[in-house]
Amino acid sequence: MKKLIFMFGVLLLATSVFAQSDDDLFGGSDDDFFADDSIIEVDDVSAKTDLSKGVIFESGSIKVGGKIDASLGTETVLYADDDASFGDHLKDTTLTPKLDAFLTVDARPTETLRMYTKFGFAYPFEDKATTLAGMDPVTNLPVYSTSVNNWFKLKELFTDFSVKDTAFFRFGIHTVTWGTGYFFSPVSDIINAAAIDPENPTAQVDGVLNLRTQIIIPDTQNCFWFYVVPSTEFNSETTAQSYAKKTALAAKYEFLAGNWEFGAGAYWKYENAPKFMVTASGSLKSVSFFGEAVYSYGAASEWAVNTDWSNKKHIFQVTAGASRYWKEPMINLIGQYYYDGNDKDMNHAYVTYGHNIAGALSFGKIFGNKDLTANLYAIINFGKEDLPDMLKDYLESNNMLSFINAATFSAMINYTPFNNFTAGVGPYVTVSAWDQMPRVALKCEMTLGGGKY
Repeated sequence: MKKLIFMFGVLLLATSVFAQSDDDLFGGSDDDFFADDSIIEVDDVSAKTDLSKGVIFESGSIKVGGKIDASLGTETVLYADDDASFGDHLKDTTLTPKLDAFLTVDARPTETLRMYTKFGFAYPFEDKATTLAGMDPVTNLPVYSTSVNNWFKLKELFTDFSVKDTAFFRFGIHTVTWGTGYFFSPVSDIINAAAIDPENPTAQVDGVLNLRTQIIIPDTQNCFWFYVVPSTEFNSETTAQSYAKKTALAAKYEFLAGNWEFGAGAYWKYENAPKFMVTASGSLKSVSFFGEAVYSYGAASEWAVNTDWSNKKHIFQVTAGASRYWKEPMINLIGQYYYDGNDKDMNHAYVTYGHNIAGALSFGKIFGNKDLTANLYAIINFGKEDLPDMLKDYLESNNMLSFINAATFSAMINYTPFNNFTAGVGPYVTVSAWDQMPRVALKCEMTLGGGKY
């Protein structure tokens, strides 16, 4: 079985070299990341109404948009290496609702000033928190108030401003899209607060507070990127010197060579692992290629224990992939290989350490029918550590076990009988360890309205 899975992964990655350039997937600038927010512009009516007193700028405009995701999913285990019967698994079928909404507001009062925010709500919320509100004056019994935790999510909040047409600045919370990878991006992981979820690679990852400076080389398309990532930890004992030590600095240079874009950069923070990185992306005919490499002197866990510059491990992370899109018959294929040499930090040793292969194949129509679509997905890992039982139980109880499986395979066929409703069904196979039997489940998903606006 292990050989068959390995051959499937290699085949999936090998076939991916027949893919088209896809700028939407591999755009290099941070601004390209927001192209899918479906922002719509509000007409400038400042000369006609009182909306200019806070909604519409007299010398600019506000663009408003967002999206709502509404879906319902079930998962029924068909086979698992346990003592439970199919009836037991059927009774334990899980039901997962998803309902979240994000609103984006893009204000440009002048040609050199921009203000942007992206925020929203996501269900299910955390459990209600009960707190003591006081004593009832009549019964003299305690009165408790309840509130919902984690009901508000701020994705981005930043402002852009520039000096002439050479230096461009951005300050605030925003996602840094340094890397070129799709399922994995060790370069983007250097600054961002979270890594890409390989099973949901198009979801925006969380960024951090930072000051970005972009300097464009005159008469070229080459540029420098500089980042200052300040600490967000403050207390009564914080001094300017201690705060500076917790501030990270990063820089990257990007240049074009033909239809290829290359980048090289570095990251430094006091008493933390320094990192150096390179990126490349481009296309050959109808094939789009991308790659990244990161070198780190030491792991985060090593520097946390000992801040000396000796006896640190040399850590390399390398990834490469390719994609192609066939406009007719609407087929998209993408594959990526990722080697993670970090076996020191838990989030690497138990998740992506070793060799990883990921791929996806999607069909925009089946038998010429756009109401029928299909998606295939696979991710395979060789080399990561076996999980300690305590950690495995914790991840399983928090529905996080899929992030550390040795392999995951899924296939979904979707049917859209009418607008704003799609139903999908397909197998979902996970291999927690190579010496264990796979777990086979049937997933059903329904998209109920929602969309971009």
